[in-house]
Amino acid sequence: MTRYPWWKYLIILAVVLPSIFYALPNLYGWRPAVEVRAPVGTVLPSAAAMAGWLRQSGIAFVRMAGGVNGGVTFYFPNDNAQGLAETLLQNRLPQNAQVILSQKSAEPSWMSEFGAEPVNLGLDLRGGVYLLLRVDMEAVIHHHMQEYGNGVRTLLRHENLQYVAVSQNGSAGLSVEMANEDLARRAEQVIAGKYPELSVQLQPNAILKIAITAASVQKMTDEALQQAIVVIRNRIDQLGVAEPEIQRQGREHIAVQLPGVQDTQRAKAIIGSTAQLEFRMVANGGDLAAALKGKIPPGDALYYGANGAPYLLHKETVLTGRYLSGAAAGVDSNSGQSIVNISFDSVGTRIFGDLTSKNVGKRMAILLDNRVVTAPVIREAITGGRAQIDGFPSLKVASNVAIELRAGALPAPVHVSEERTVGPTLGQDSIHDGVMAVLFGMLFVMFFMTFYYRAFGLIADLAILVNVLAILAVLSIVGGSLTLPGLAGIVLKIGLAVDANVLVFERIREEVRRGMSPRAGIDAGFRKAFATIVDSNITVLIAALTLFQFGTGAIKGFALVLTIGVMVSMFTATLMSRGIVELALGRRRVEKLWI
Repeated sequence: MTRYPWWKYLIILAVVLPSIFYALPNLYGWRPAVEVRAPVGTVLPSAAAMAGWLRQSGIAFVRMAGGVNGGVTFYFPNDNAQGLAETLLQNRLPQNAQVILSQKSAEPSWMSEFGAEPVNLGLDLRGGVYLLLRVDMEAVIHHHMQEYGNGVRTLLRHENLQYVAVSQNGSAGLSVEMANEDLARRAEQVIAGKYPELSVQLQPNAILKIAITAASVQKMTDEALQQAIVVIRNRIDQLGVAEPEIQRQGREHIAVQLPGVQDTQRAKAIIGSTAQLEFRMVANGGDLAAALKGKIPPGDALYYGANGAPYLLHKETVLTGRYLSGAAAGVDSNSGQSIVNISFDSVGTRIFGDLTSKNVGKRMAILLDNRVVTAPVIREAITGGRAQIDGFPSLKVASNVAIELRAGALPAPVHVSEERTVGPTLGQDSIHDGVMAVLFGMLFVMFFMTFYYRAFGLIADLAILVNVLAILAVLSIVGGSLTLPGLAGIVLKIGLAVDANVLVFERIREEVRRGMSPRAGIDAGFRKAFATIVDSNITVLIAALTLFQFGTGAIKGFALVLTIGVMVSMFTATLMSRGIVELALGRRRVEKLWI
């Protein structure tokens, strides 16, 4: 029998057994998969029917499982079968169905039911794309000033203050020309009262100069960046990317990591598209030929379609995509053209109904990112809250636009400042080299500990193994990502994991040399080394937490592994090692220690 309290053995089992179970899925690896999803309003064939299509075409799959929102995921033995299945399913499924290439864990389904999932691999191990996006903050301010300009016009008309013109002065200013000085002074008070975030100054000749305050500019840019992060995350969710990383960097940058993405060009196109949907009335009475020569009326602007056709439109935006409730790609039954069917929310339905009622017989242009997609004639009032956008060259383009519209528009254009693509082959090489480093590091350390500390060295070797398993288990449970620096952190932690054991073993040696009995030396060694172990690990833990808090990307991955490893090594070096020693010795009398 052991003298160690039974409840401490229960704690050891409560840590070791879950560590083994949650680390096991990492042994199964990953399989190519095709995930089929059904957007709202789309009815998919049964999973059995889709499986039948694959078998009839001779495309082998390993298994299938339920997916998101009633979809299904098929697992394949190789990339070739995955590609053939994607083509087949895209051709046979409804036009609006989403067929997504991905990599899924090959673990048995019963393990995933208990929440045991493999550790998410970072971009440098799994392959994928890294983008550093810059949000065009000047465009954000310019857009806000356009809205302020429309608001000022409406306000002055409501207050019966006659103005000559309201024009934008640069990207962050407005110029309002009033009919006379008296009206200008009254307008100054009205505008300042309505918009406290604007500075209004009266200039000679009854002109008001309006600018945004510095505090308001800062607030606009912060809100724009947060909105851009939300929109980008929504779009990535539509792509089916597992565990993407989206982080703000500085005042105007967003870092996006998409591990496992196979169609990188499509991902970049969908993420980077602004998807600003606008409805503007065509200036029917305007002279398009004169506008092309530069003679554009004050309230109008010149825009172009995808084919280069010019359009003279009113500057005022009568409706935007913010009122959309849904968007779905499809094919027009009459013309066979690719289209996007859109639906509005209650507010948008009312605005669109009023707009079409008042403008029957007139042309209304639908713009996407300042480019005219179509400009149909309003034949009748549309009060049902639904509309159709045509003019897309292919169904895939229409599907991408539908994804962008469903996810929402970016507050401003984004530009790719940096781009890195990691191929899956390079990722597999990194995994192989990293695993070899971990295995050889473990073997060398375990050999040295066994050679130098004999039986006690074997106990330290067991602590190393539990340490690695616990790191993988915790990463799996918390949903952390393992990166190449994270693998380096595991190799480093293998060395540090036995450091605490070395402190205990050397203390035991010292106490035995002083004349203590083996049993007393073990008790004194663990007791007296405990404070030193805690102190040394806390200093490492502080450094790791600091790196995790302020680091990004690879540094954060390294810090996460180091933090988990420090906490686990304190447990294995004290509680677990002591328990194994007591279990091995039992209550028998010990004459000599092999240490």
